[in-house]
Amino acid sequence: MKEPLLTFACSAKPNMIITRDKETISAEAKSTLKTHKIKFKLNEEFDEKTPGGHQVKSKVFLRDGKLIQEQRWVGKSTTLERVIENGKLEVKCIMGEVVAIRIYEKEA
Repeated sequence: MKEPLLTFACSAKPNMIITRDKETISAEAKSTLKTHKIKFKLNEEFDEKTPGGHQVKSKVFLRDGKLIQEQRWVGKSTTLERVIENGKLEVKCIMGEVVAIRIYEKEA
C-alpha cells in the first residue's frame, strides 16, 4: 500500500517561494501533499522540523553564490545547496555519499 503513495509523493511538483523581509528570509515549499516553511537569518542557528518529521538544528549561509543549509540531529547531518542555474533553481540534498537533486522552474 505504501508504494502507490510513495510514487505519488515523489512525482509531486512543489512550488518553492523564497522571500526576504529585511534580515529574515523565508523559504516555503508547497505541494498538494504538504507545505514546509522555514524562516531564518543568515549565519544564525535555528530549530526546524523537517518535512520528514525530524527535529534538527539548522544554519543557512552563503558560499560561492549558493545558499547552503546545514541540518544536524542525533549524530547525523544533511546539507542542502540552493543555486540558480540557467534561470532554474537547483536544490541539491547531500547526506553522506547520497546526493539528490531537484530542479524548480519559474512559473510563467
